[in-house]
Amino acid sequence: VIGAAGYLTYKAGKKAGLKSEQESVEKVNLCDRTVKGAMKAAYKAKMKVDESLSSTKDKYSDMWNEAREEVTGQ
Repeated sequence: VIGAAGYLTYKAGKKAGLKSEQESVEKVNLCDRTVKGAMKAAYKAKMKVDESLSSTKDKYSDMWNEAREEVTGQ
């Protein structure tokens, strides 16, 4: 009887340990997913900014070239 009680206590403790390990793994995965999501959002924002800067650079470089041609062409 004492052996059976000890065994049941051991099994209950082992199951509780497994649950806490699973919860720990789930928390780590949640943190990893959150960080990865933040990185993806930052990368998307960077791509939008780069695209905007590129179009602005093209616009003003064209204007600069036109102004330079007008001045040197006269």
